[in-house]
Amino acid sequence: MSGESLYTEAKKIYDAGNLRESLTMFEQARAAFLTEGNITQAAHVANDLGVVYYLVGQREEAKKILQGALTAFEQLGEVAGQAKAMGNLAQVLNKSGDYAGAEQNYHRAAELFHQIGERSMEYDTYRALSQMQLQSGRWLEAIHSFDRALAAKGGSTWLRWFFQIPLKLLGIR
Repeated sequence: MSGESLYTEAKKIYDAGNLRESLTMFEQARAAFLTEGNITQAAHVANDLGVVYYLVGQREEAKKILQGALTAFEQLGEVAGQAKAMGNLAQVLNKSGDYAGAEQNYHRAAELFHQIGERSMEYDTYRALSQMQLQSGRWLEAIHSFDRALAAKGGSTWLRWFFQIPLKLLGIR
């Protein structure tokens, strides 16, 4: 089977909720794309594979796969792929307790999404960062990140103005 047909089948299995079975199909699709010499598509499959490993609780494998996908996207110069892989890696690092690594990846992913005009993804990334910061008791940083999320989405002017008050008082804005 071709990489594309294996990938299509893997997505169907994933969408049906069979995560463990989809892991096998995603692995086969990635291997097929590599055999076919399609490094770009193999990196996209690796990104999806990393998410599935995360969802089944295999965080170390998810980190390894996502870091590999990120490296491939960097070598290919594919900014959208880099942003997605960084965002997914940030999620895994956050849940693994590596908050500094997660924060670094969330920031960089959001910057890359901004660079390519993916405002919705930029919003989601800053929102996830804000939630992580809030959960760790860093409410001021959480407000700042949520303000950036609202800016990316063109959110409520009144709410953004309200968030500016503590940021201006503390010299952050």
